Amino acid sequence: MPVKFDPRNKEVLLSPARRKSLDMYRLLSLIPILPHHAIADIGCGPGFFTVPLAKYLWDGKLFAVDIKQEMLDAAKEAVDSERLSNVEFVKSTERRLPLKKDSLDGSVVAFVIQEAAGRESLLKEIRRCMRTPGWAVILEWHKKKSKEGPPVQQRIKDTDMMNLLKKTGFRVSTKRDLNNQQYMIVART
Repeated sequence: MPVKFDPRNKEVLLSPARRKSLDMYRLLSLIPILPHHAIADIGCGPGFFTVPLAKYLWDGKLFAVDIKQEMLDAAKEAVDSERLSNVEFVKSTERRLPLKKDSLDGSVVAFVIQEAAGRESLLKEIRRCMRTPGWAVILEWHKKKSKEGPPVQQRIKDTDMMNLLKKTGFRVSTKRDLNNQQYMIVART
């Protein structure tokens, strides 16, 4: 069973060190997002990606999705402090997203797949919610030992992730390293 992130440590996800290693301006420039899109932040946690995505979607909608109510509450607090009104908070399970079929233009799935017990099921469920054409951005940890992040045995090699995406109905568009510990894959429907 994969190790889950402990919500009691959510401040780590909002730390200045994380903001430095994951430059949101750079990330947004690499994501095929448009201001009118409807997208989901799958595994939104305390809102690290939620707030910048919602700001970018000035004419769109963001679904902040998580399996933990504590994380949704923290993300809502962050969104409310920025006075953003285009975010809907959605509690999900690992294998079922309570979103309509073909309702999303895109999704950001940041450091979530390696925690999922049913990786393939989760990706199929994300694909179900996606329109065609649509996009999914997957951020994950390289499968190598590092001081931060999940146990190395739970991490997913980038090539294995690309194969999993293809198996679940996505086309891999690009893959790049974000830093020496994490990678990003853009997949299309």
